[in-house]
Amino acid sequence: MKKFSLFFILILLFVFSTTLWADEAPQRGFEIYPQFPGIMIGRTDTATVDVKIVNTGKEPIDILLNLEKDKKAKDWEVVLKNSEWSGFGVTAVHLGTDKDTKEVTAKLKIDPSKDADPGDYVFKITAATPSGDIKKEVKVKVKLVGEKIAKKKGEKGISLSAKYPVMEAPAGKKFTFELELKNKEDKAQVVDFGIKVPAGWFAYLTPRWEEEKKINSIKMDKSATENLNLTVIPPTLVDKGEYNIEFIAKSPDDKKTLKLKAKVTGTYKLNMIPEDKRLNVETVAGKEKTFTLYLWNEGSDSIEDVTIYASKPEGWDVKLEPDKINAIQPIAKIQKPEKVKVTIKAPERTIPGDYMLTLTAAGKQDTKSIDLRVTVNTSTTWGWIGIAIIVIVLLILIGIFAKLKRR
Repeated sequence: MKKFSLFFILILLFVFSTTLWADEAPQRGFEIYPQFPGIMIGRTDTATVDVKIVNTGKEPIDILLNLEKDKKAKDWEVVLKNSEWSGFGVTAVHLGTDKDTKEVTAKLKIDPSKDADPGDYVFKITAATPSGDIKKEVKVKVKLVGEKIAKKKGEKGISLSAKYPVMEAPAGKKFTFELELKNKEDKAQVVDFGIKVPAGWFAYLTPRWEEEKKINSIKMDKSATENLNLTVIPPTLVDKGEYNIEFIAKSPDDKKTLKLKAKVTGTYKLNMIPEDKRLNVETVAGKEKTFTLYLWNEGSDSIEDVTIYASKPEGWDVKLEPDKINAIQPIAKIQKPEKVKVTIKAPERTIPGDYMLTLTAAGKQDTKSIDLRVTVNTSTTWGWIGIAIIVIVLLILIGIFAKLKRR
């Protein structure tokens, strides 16, 4: 009986210890796996594969990620991102131990080149701890066939169009593209949106008549049509030119990409003022008066072939140095104005008073004029000469009266 009891206790201890050993998780570890390790796409398709990375240990862990493209896929766009649409590239992840941080899903975006040959392609993802003590590899195999994977019979997908796919506006002003989205299915579905704009640009999507609502997706009833506004705002200092924009609409069974174009035109605003910011000048007849004129461009693009000239009273002499400037760049870019040396000279016999002098800067894209009031004073030399003449005349008169008195 005692032997049986001892044997039974040993059996229980073995089962208990085995259970503990089975339930005990390692201190450090992780798993990585693609949700679809094998896919088939067409040359004009773009695929996004979820790659899950899970912490299986008891401690937080950092994992470095490396993506190796198939050598045959030289011009393909293949990248690991944190989001399918506007996400950034991912080269490492940090996993915690609680429910919200122990697992992440990276997006493997695969976009074939337009001239890729049909066939099989393999993309390898290597995940490893910084020390290299834990390392795992997974592969995603892509079968490229034809131009586009045909839809299943009966599927109609979505359609996307723009009323004006090419628009023009000055730098800093917004572009508003009017879009039409149609659900061609016989069922309701959710359509997600993505926008690709140049770096530094800002874009958002709204329903046509509800500009305060910015949306990233929309639920559409069967056979429904939605009118949307895509607003795109370039930076204030963007160079003039043509910029490409992509708008993407994706339903569970279809994806449409709309290529749009924003033509940015330059803005031009010429301005000028004397250095002391005063529009009145004092000078002396017969003498030169020199001051500095500031000239600048408040627009977004350069003003070319600028000529500076003066409209002056008859007989006056006005010199401008320089009187021509090849181009005036935007003040926001160069942070300083152009300087023009202005020298004016009124004739010696100019009657004292106020005179009008107009300075004009005329370029190909804009013209600016300012009126200066020039106050002409007589020379103090002539004043002293006048006083001397008066004194001499008085002395002569005094001498004459003195002679007459003696007689």
